Amino acid sequence: MTEGVTYHSMDLPNLPLPNADTLDQLAGVTGLGWTTSLLGFLTTLIGYGNSLLSRFAAEPQTLLYLGVAFFLATLGLDKLSESMRERRPTSE
Repeated sequence: MTEGVTYHSMDLPNLPLPNADTLDQLAGVTGLGWTTSLLGFLTTLIGYGNSLLSRFAAEPQTLLYLGVAFFLATLGLDKLSESMRERRPTSE
């Protein structure tokens, strides 16, 4: 039987915790996001992708900020995944 949380007279079930493989997959997606964002920023700096990227972002700095946010998310997810793997008992 799973325990839940009571919030304003509502019984809410606990959310399942992600495993290390799920965190690795999320880190891969955020890694792709920061790589794409930073490449987009660099292409706007050299003037190659100005016409295409001007439709999506108002300022080229937006891509830089987005890339930094994705990079930090990737680092955090990698750290969580590593700590979950360290806590997992080894079967030897």
